[in-house]
Amino acid sequence: MSGRIQTPGREIHLEPRLKQVAEYVPTGARLADIGTDHAYLPIYLTKQGRIHKAVAVDVHAGPYQAARLSVAAHGLRDSIDVRLGDGLQVIQPGEVDVLTLAGMGGVKILEILNAEPAGLRTISRLIVQPQGGVGRVRAELCRSGWKIWRECLVEEEGRIYTVIAFTWQNGWSEADIGREVEYWRKLWRPQWACGAETAREREQRILAGIIWRMGPLILRQGDPCLDQVLAKRIEQCSRQVQGLDQARVAQTAGKAAEVRLEIGMLRARRAALGAETNNI
Repeated sequence: MSGRIQTPGREIHLEPRLKQVAEYVPTGARLADIGTDHAYLPIYLTKQGRIHKAVAVDVHAGPYQAARLSVAAHGLRDSIDVRLGDGLQVIQPGEVDVLTLAGMGGVKILEILNAEPAGLRTISRLIVQPQGGVGRVRAELCRSGWKIWRECLVEEEGRIYTVIAFTWQNGWSEADIGREVEYWRKLWRPQWACGAETAREREQRILAGIIWRMGPLILRQGDPCLDQVLAKRIEQCSRQVQGLDQARVAQTAGKAAEVRLEIGMLRARRAALGAETNNI
């Protein structure tokens, strides 16, 4: 999770993605930071007076020892409990109300959460920063009842990361995202269709994939990094189409058509984003 090594005892400096995770933690939270590494996030929030208590958890002995040393160096052993263990297995139900999981793969995040589903019912806010598989994280959590409360893109050292905050009560549900599919389909279809008829079910499926991957709030509200993300995805899809075309296999024709359709949808959103910027 951590970025650069911090000098013991000094103020904690968080890199942009961890700083954004911290911004989504509510004041007065009882926090569990899973995969805490050097425990920079709970130390930062504790020194800011933002959280009531914290449990810093890591499954690996090295980071666990590093977290203990960091917490001790900042004089916070009474406020931050550092534990060695696997995810939520070392957290008692009701002990904390906010979870943060940052700097690990999306599949790993889901494995940790799915291993202790009962323990999640007392969590009011879940904040994640997946290193990959962001669309799968959104989809699986929403299908289990979580709602997307906030999300944004964060640029750090030339890479763009996604930070998402989920709650049980407020935000975008799976049903809301289903309605968002139809919103974009009706709004931008003339631009990507270009006169060609495609099956509605195909359009809906491809649009749903884009929304889960990019994020419904990010796509709807825009983001300073969104244009870069759209451009990168268009480039990836263009290379994929080129490879499919070069294969010259009949079975790939349908897939190539779907990828071209996705490119059209992404270009439509990117064009709209430029129009929105020009109108500011």
